[in-house]
Amino acid sequence: MKKILIVCLFISLIPSLTLADFKKIKKKATITKPEIIFPMPQNLKRCKTTISVNPEFNHVTPVLKVEAPSGYGLDDRFNHAQNKFENFSFPCGGGNIEACKHVKRVILDWAKSNAAQRTGPSDGEGRHWNDTLTVNLYIASPMMAAYSFAKQVIAVPENEDKIIKDWFKKIVKKNEHLMYEYSNYKPESGAGGVPKRAHNHALSSAMSHMQLGILLNDNKLFRTTFKNFEAAIKYQRKDGSMPIETRRGGRAMFYQARAMNALAVIAMLAENQGYNIWDYNYKGKNYHNIVKFFIDFTEKNEIVFKYAKSMKHPGPAKDYKKQDLDSRSGSNWGWLFAYATRFPDHENIQRLKQWSKNKSDLNIYQRKIVDQLENVSKRGFGSASWTVVEPYCHFTK
Repeated sequence: MKKILIVCLFISLIPSLTLADFKKIKKKATITKPEIIFPMPQNLKRCKTTISVNPEFNHVTPVLKVEAPSGYGLDDRFNHAQNKFENFSFPCGGGNIEACKHVKRVILDWAKSNAAQRTGPSDGEGRHWNDTLTVNLYIASPMMAAYSFAKQVIAVPENEDKIIKDWFKKIVKKNEHLMYEYSNYKPESGAGGVPKRAHNHALSSAMSHMQLGILLNDNKLFRTTFKNFEAAIKYQRKDGSMPIETRRGGRAMFYQARAMNALAVIAMLAENQGYNIWDYNYKGKNYHNIVKFFIDFTEKNEIVFKYAKSMKHPGPAKDYKKQDLDSRSGSNWGWLFAYATRFPDHENIQRLKQWSKNKSDLNIYQRKIVDQLENVSKRGFGSASWTVVEPYCHFTK
């Protein structure tokens, strides 16, 4: 009995120590590597290093205005632009000089065109939600990360650098959504009491703001993101489920995964500046616990049903008992590439490794996550949706 009390006392002391450390980071963290959003990998074996398209036919034409639907969905024109841009940004992230020149050229073209102008309403309308996420997800985050890679490889004239940074500043601040929101969800929402700044849209805005802070060497802007990270960790349920995301019908785990990606990106951006927030712990709630819930779900799918049946904005996934997790999508699995290579000995990863020894006993969701764990050392996704950069190259350690 005494041993149990001692262990419990020790465990209870850990959160207060890490909480104090996190509070210090949140208030006093400074940028130590200006303009370095993700450093160029020392080992490029995992990275794409060559341009695989003819640049003359890979036009990333500026899309001037954002016109997302007012219902479910984003402005797919920007997704198409991002896909074409990745033909340059991925090899630039692998150190290819010509690719980085094209990255700079494309971004400068978009900046001079004043592209990605949001024209919809500015309040809580559906169009506002979709417009802002369109810009943060498809344009602001991936282009800023790519520009950071380009500046690590090529010289950019000062006047062009100013044009580009001014445009980034404009589109990031114009498309802030829920990031500074301090109101909470009402009980009937299925996420009662949870701050809106913990929403995956807010986390997407936070990723953009943090990158902009690094590019501009703006410490205040860099630090604002920690409040969103803190809210998402602090207001998870005890079982590790995220209330805002898991109420969304057949896409409950789809959105939990997206939020997990965003949290992983924020943690890595902090890590790249010398700060460890991976282990931020609030009364036993931490990122590891969120990962555990995801793994628990893959084994016992029904644990999410009591939340998912709220059916809040499920999109096309109307059956909450059939969770939509595309095994090919980095938006669902990118976080695992970061997590597994930083915490290879954690019980969460050891559990997956144990499953991999007998795949015939696994259900479809277990097989998906085990397959992705094996892919951490084999191949990437070929896209950077919700991950900012290609995870196989830039998330792994």
